[in-house]
Amino acid sequence: MTALTPSLAIVAARLPSPPSSAELLDADVAGDTPDWRGIAVPEHLMQRFARRSDAAPLAGRPIAGGQIHLLARCPGFGAVLLDVWDSTRQRWRGWLVTPDASYADACGLVVEERDAPADPRAGLVLCDMPVTVAVTDLGACLGVFSQERLQAARWLETHGRANGAAAAPGVIARVALPGGDYALTGTPLSSELGKDGRVAYRQLLRQGLQQLQIAPADAAASQLTPIKAANANRWLKIVTAVAASVMVVQSAWLFLPKDQAVVGNAEFRNGAPQRSGVETGVRTRVLFRAEASEAEIRAWLQREQLEIVAGPDTLGAFTVLSRNRQKVLPPPGPDNPLAVINP
Repeated sequence: MTALTPSLAIVAARLPSPPSSAELLDADVAGDTPDWRGIAVPEHLMQRFARRSDAAPLAGRPIAGGQIHLLARCPGFGAVLLDVWDSTRQRWRGWLVTPDASYADACGLVVEERDAPADPRAGLVLCDMPVTVAVTDLGACLGVFSQERLQAARWLETHGRANGAAAAPGVIARVALPGGDYALTGTPLSSELGKDGRVAYRQLLRQGLQQLQIAPADAAASQLTPIKAANANRWLKIVTAVAASVMVVQSAWLFLPKDQAVVGNAEFRNGAPQRSGVETGVRTRVLFRAEASEAEIRAWLQREQLEIVAGPDTLGAFTVLSRNRQKVLPPPGPDNPLAVINP
């Protein structure tokens, strides 16, 4: 257990509430508290500070698959690597992420230099701990995985347990993946009770997930495909055609000769730009309920004075435009066809 850092006591301190099984930590917290005042900051900690600074611009990214996001209700506990959107449950499926790379087992994917920029709080993807989270559960973005790295996480979730190596807590191993790629992972968990701190580590993480009411993902959810909310309905082609027509008409209107026309924040008179306070409006990405009809959506758009200007994108989301810059969309509810705002 000496190779496992940080200590289980530190991991337990991240939980929203104290762990229910304190005896797990008895051996871990024994001994005198060291005096840190005369110890210089190690080089590896300085590197972590630099990594966090490099990843800071990612924090405000719109949510999408392949991103690692902090758990908003308890950012110190961990994060989630998002895989696919479940339009039926209106939730993301992904895997729990922690900073603790040394606790990797055969189903753990260690975040590497090739994943940079990545915040050091994203150090290990626990592919054996899939979860489902709502959009409201997600905080700042810590990193972005490529499709190849996402595929590696999926492969480890399915095949990691087949690793026949000997258990060696704290040892990082290299595993070959289909197609010639590789992943840095750990060794299998020890079957000897009390001999492998990674077992207690996972127990603590499961307790934390229960306290945060983060649901584990079932096996069937792993076969999900990207979102099919708006674009799975029979009225997709109609809505898409209407949106495309609107964009074509708007483009034609912009290029027709006029004595006075407004484009963005600039006003043109007789071909010369003039300053103006007129603005194009506010654009918002929305997702409509799967069961919402075309008529319901059209009526709601007219009532709210909105128009579709883009979409559907790969998540099935549309972009709507309001000419009123103070416009705030109502939350999803029985009086509108919205499922998610800014998915």
